[in-house]
Amino acid sequence: MIKLITIDIDGTLLTNTRRLPKKNKEMILKAKKLGAHIALVSGRPFSGILPYVKELDLEHEGHFSISQNGSYIFDNYTKEIITGVFQKPKDLINLDKALKNFKVQVSAMDDDSFYTRHKNPNILTRFDSFITKLKLQKISYNDFDENKNFGRFLVMGWPWNIEKVMDNMPSFVNENYYYAKTAPVLIEVMNKNANKGNAIKLMSEKLGFKIDEIMAIGNEMNDIPMLDMAGFSVAMENANDYLKPHADYITLSNNKAGVGEAIEKLIENNFEKF
Repeated sequence: MIKLITIDIDGTLLTNTRRLPKKNKEMILKAKKLGAHIALVSGRPFSGILPYVKELDLEHEGHFSISQNGSYIFDNYTKEIITGVFQKPKDLINLDKALKNFKVQVSAMDDDSFYTRHKNPNILTRFDSFITKLKLQKISYNDFDENKNFGRFLVMGWPWNIEKVMDNMPSFVNENYYYAKTAPVLIEVMNKNANKGNAIKLMSEKLGFKIDEIMAIGNEMNDIPMLDMAGFSVAMENANDYLKPHADYITLSNNKAGVGEAIEKLIENNFEKF
């Protein structure tokens, strides 16, 4: 029986225009009323998740959100970090050095700010700072305390340059970090142990649920660990083709309220896998 539903936000819960479909909201609230736990799991910082936590009435004790691809687990009620898997300034410096021969910019993010060493950040970096609602700070790596925590690093560039990085990723990065291309212009780099799959496992343990009691819904490469970890996995119709084989069920697209369709089907099946 499914007791916890974990849902990615962008490209999954929201439409391409970042709208929350009415059916998604109705089915999430209905499942919650029937006793299911709902958790939003995103690459966004918690500040970018919080508006949907509030809209979906998840701002209560015993409810959690996962931000920055599993780097942070937040308590929705207290707004405090429960646990996390982080990276340090030395990781940022080493990553930037490893990618110096590619035409990309490397930035860093914690849950308060967006950091770049570039005096003239490219339009992609500036736009990502805008959509995550985090202040863009231009810094020198020497400004950081060596024990500062970062959730994720962002490698940003035009699609053809991102493809070159993916095709020729330095062995140093492969061996020491977990990374995923989450948009044509973006590769996200995290601690090797930070991913959505490990995060939902930690969260389920805190809630007292078994892995088999989790349904996960996602659409992009960074959702694969979550779908693989969950007892029942759902991919969006608009999902990356590499993700779909990891799913037990393919629902409608994000523009057609696919999350609502999958949860409705789950409710009709008395919260059993279908």
